[in-house]
Amino acid sequence: SDYYLENGSFVKLDNVTLGYNFNLKGKAVKNFRVYATGRNLLTFTSYTGLDPELQDTGFTTGIDNRGFYPRTNSYTLGLNITF
Repeated sequence: SDYYLENGSFVKLDNVTLGYNFNLKGKAVKNFRVYATGRNLLTFTSYTGLDPELQDTGFTTGIDNRGFYPRTNSYTLGLNITF
């Protein structure tokens, strides 16, 4: 029976980093970079479970009814300063 089977195809925006470099020619600060990073941002799927990438072993992707938590989104802001 295929009652518990469903299409697990998906498209995911998983890791994006946007940054900008300010090339400062001053004596104190030579380079200044600002960046933002996002992980696990968007998932496009018709899958009704938590996450089509979720797995408990390396062989059983899509099995998500065993008490697993979905992957979290994370956001990072940062500065790189060169003196």
